[in-house]
Amino acid sequence: MSTLPDGEYLLTNVQWRRQDRDGAFRPLHGFTTGHLVAEGGSVQAQARFNDQFLSNRFSDLETDGTPVVLRVQVLERDAPYTLLCAAPTLDRAGASYQLQVQGDVAGDETAASP
Repeated sequence: MSTLPDGEYLLTNVQWRRQDRDGAFRPLHGFTTGHLVAEGGSVQAQARFNDQFLSNRFSDLETDGTPVVLRVQVLERDAPYTLLCAAPTLDRAGASYQLQVQGDVAGDETAASP
């Protein structure tokens, strides 16, 4: 996995899992748009989606303070990036939901462990 240079990126695909127990990444159903800012190995990401069931799951993760792992694809980059993130923040954004996370870009060995 390559390093994500500092900068702002558009997300083209987002997958997620819990850090504490899930092994497989799940698609962010209803994903519409996303934005990522990388600086010094740390990242802030926002992704909009429109799946109400998934919004309930993220709301529970936010309430419980459960950290997540995101695997994201960014525009004009070939390799996906794995992000180790704190508990997500979920906001209502009109007819959709906005997921916000802060975290770090993971190395290969960190990203592989559940």
